[in-house]
Amino acid sequence: MTTLTTFPEKTKCPQVCTDIGAFKKAEKTPEQVKEEIKLAEDAKANTTNAAKITVPELQDLDPTVVNSTPREEHLPQLKPGADGKVDWTPLGNMTGTRPKVNKYSLSRYSLSEWRRHNEEILDPSVINESNIIDYNAKTSMMQAFGNVDKQQNDNNERLKQKARDIFRWKVEVERACKAITEEVELLEIERQRLKGASRVLMLPESISKECLDLRSNRAEPDLVSDLAEQELIKEMKLVSEVRATLKNTLDNIEEQMAINKAAKHRIEYDWCDKTTAYETETTNIGLNTKTSTIMFRPGATRFGDYTAPVEYWEYFCRENVQNCEAARQKSADLRGSLNAILVNGGRKLRNQADRTDMAIAETVAITQELCTKLEETLRNTLQRIADMELLIDDLKDSIKKMDAAMKLAQTRLDNRNTSRPHGENVRDLPHLGLIEEVKKIHETVSSLLGQLKKAEKVRQDLMEKRIVLEKDIASKRKTLNIDRDRCGMVRSHYPSALELAGY
Repeated sequence: MTTLTTFPEKTKCPQVCTDIGAFKKAEKTPEQVKEEIKLAEDAKANTTNAAKITVPELQDLDPTVVNSTPREEHLPQLKPGADGKVDWTPLGNMTGTRPKVNKYSLSRYSLSEWRRHNEEILDPSVINESNIIDYNAKTSMMQAFGNVDKQQNDNNERLKQKARDIFRWKVEVERACKAITEEVELLEIERQRLKGASRVLMLPESISKECLDLRSNRAEPDLVSDLAEQELIKEMKLVSEVRATLKNTLDNIEEQMAINKAAKHRIEYDWCDKTTAYETETTNIGLNTKTSTIMFRPGATRFGDYTAPVEYWEYFCRENVQNCEAARQKSADLRGSLNAILVNGGRKLRNQADRTDMAIAETVAITQELCTKLEETLRNTLQRIADMELLIDDLKDSIKKMDAAMKLAQTRLDNRNTSRPHGENVRDLPHLGLIEEVKKIHETVSSLLGQLKKAEKVRQDLMEKRIVLEKDIASKRKTLNIDRDRCGMVRSHYPSALELAGY
């Protein structure tokens, strides 16, 4: 308030001054001032009536001349005559109408002028006017202080209301800022989890590829496209599909992360602005007329270059919080979908891995059973080979034994043919029997040689079959080693569904 600097300490506003009691004791009340003004007006009226009664000559005068002629203009021209009498008429102020006077004359004014002069001297109008001015000035000062105090109180209430509004929006913005900050942290955790799931996905892919590579090293009889290989190919395709899904989800998360960081930056900037504004309003509420930091600030009444209406401020605050909340909600939905994607992908891969393991286990069981049968067949074949070799030895021995019988029969026949003389050399029964014996021995040897040849051929076939069985058994054992031992060891490191989901 600029008016406080032009008045003494006792004229300060009652609402801001501490010595109001002394001021009220020193000053007159408005009723006392009004009473003094009324008494002064009554005294003026009485004085005017008395002048009209005691000065009858004023009624003969021209009122226009008496009231309109200033004393400073015509009094220097009024001079007494030679006889000491004033030759004064209403035309006495005109030039050349008065006679010359000497320097010893004392009479200058008429009685009416003297009385009028006294009336002017005793005129209380100036005193009355001073009382009116004093009353009006004091009343104006009290009204001014009251108006200023009322305006200050109203502005204080307005500042408090504005501070409450700013604090309310500051709390909303702070809550939204905290929520978006937590959402950014959670989304970052989910992003790292997704990256971990993508890295873990390399393990089942390498396992499937390794198993396919190992099974490609099987022996030629077992190099078939069985159920296990089909399941491994399906597993590879499923891993590729899950990787593509995770890559698209990771791109969406990174895009949403940029949106969340932008919203976080805007809401933090708005929170800083509201904090500064709230501190400013709090500082303004704490100021009063006795604060030592207040001073004249020329040009403070103008609006700033970037001021906006209150409606825009409300709209901006609401829109900023709503945009931040929308970004947070979208990010939360994306996190929920990411969890579902990871869980579903991990479950699918785990189920496919179980089917692949079952197919490999079934293949291993079939191969194991077949290998057992082959080994049993090999044992039987080896036994038959041994039996055939014994049979061949027996046949050879039998054939050798037939040589002695053949020699005996042929020797007897030769002796009978060469040693019997003339008539003794007859075709008797012994001779016919020896011939028959030689024939039988020859037939028996031929039969035994045929059996020997067949036995040797069977033994050769058994040997070939033995070779085939041994090769097949080696192939089956290699397949078992690949499927059961090596693939089993590799697939034992296959991640679980939780690990595939990034947990």
